[in-house]
Amino acid sequence: MLPVNDPEKAKSSLKKLRWAKKVSDQALDRMLADGKVRSIAKNSFILRHRDRDRGLFGLLTGRVRLSIPAESGDEFILWDLTNGLWFGTTTLIDNTPTSYDARALVDSEIIEIPRSSVTKVAETFPEIYKYLFADQALYTRMMYGWISSMLFHPLKSRLAFRLLVLIEVLGGREGSSGRLETPMSQSDFAKMINGSRQQVNKVFRQWDDEGIVHFVNGQYHVPSIERLVLEARSTDP
Repeated sequence: MLPVNDPEKAKSSLKKLRWAKKVSDQALDRMLADGKVRSIAKNSFILRHRDRDRGLFGLLTGRVRLSIPAESGDEFILWDLTNGLWFGTTTLIDNTPTSYDARALVDSEIIEIPRSSVTKVAETFPEIYKYLFADQALYTRMMYGWISSMLFHPLKSRLAFRLLVLIEVLGGREGSSGRLETPMSQSDFAKMINGSRQQVNKVFRQWDDEGIVHFVNGQYHVPSIERLVLEARSTDP
């Protein structure tokens, strides 16, 4: 592991987190001082389900998948993260087990800030806990939305919802339209919504015919975000 070579760039990336935007530069500088850069080989795990006492991770290069594993060997995909995104905040406040796997989908480089460093800095800057608490409350509300979607909405609605979230998180919104550039397969989308590849393929073909979503040159193009929002709200199968 190597020290962080460009602390200002790392701090700018860290400030993409909602809670970190509100924390002083001094506090962030002290956390990053203990950060280390790690190279992660393709298909290697950064975090495993039920790991304890790890920390906060920032993705410098590459792509990392967060997923909930099943004993059967299957997985429920939460996110595919790209450069500049962070993960690990759910275990910072207390030393609870990690609730997901984090695996590098390609050769990647990450920053790791130990949990002990974050909690030590928070003793001097207790507002960190305040903002982390607010951030976790937001994630909890989001999870309630996901649970509601999984329980009460048809597959097409669930797929539209996840596509909208990915476009928003990965910065693909372009006015009233949007795009998502991702190497995710239709099987990957199926693992995000508890469906099958065949079901997902059928929905994407229907959306292509109706002009709602087009797949062109490795990108999902959404001419009208509003139309996709209506699909996400629909209860029609």
